Amino acid sequence: MLLCQVDPWVQTIQLLSSEPRYPDAGDDPAPVAKRETSYGRQVTSSTSCSPHLKVSLVERTTSSTVTIAWRDPTSCFYGAQIWRAASARVSGICALSGQRIRRGDRIFHPNRSKPMPVNARAMILESALNAIEPLQKSQLCE
Repeated sequence: MLLCQVDPWVQTIQLLSSEPRYPDAGDDPAPVAKRETSYGRQVTSSTSCSPHLKVSLVERTTSSTVTIAWRDPTSCFYGAQIWRAASARVSGICALSGQRIRRGDRIFHPNRSKPMPVNARAMILESALNAIEPLQKSQLCE
């Protein structure tokens, strides 16, 4: 009897190279499983642009800035990226919760810099961050 074995390395590369699964814009996203890490709140979203994406809130630095850890083994890694509050200019999907973002919603986005970060167009709903770590009164004055 001849058994066909797939090389684990080849299988890993094929999985990492496969097309990302984007959610259907017309569907409501499924609930997202949440879990905590040792240094921040981490959410793994099954509805994110990459099935490998892990987004963690490291720290709320002020009422308008947060530090985010962004891990996507297929594109980039930012261990402590500063994100700023704004109103969404375009519709999209929240990288943290998988919820739909509509133009005008309060969001956080990566700080503008040169060179532009790989995840420069990513957005996180302000309400999704508040759900895992509410804004403290002391941060409102900053």
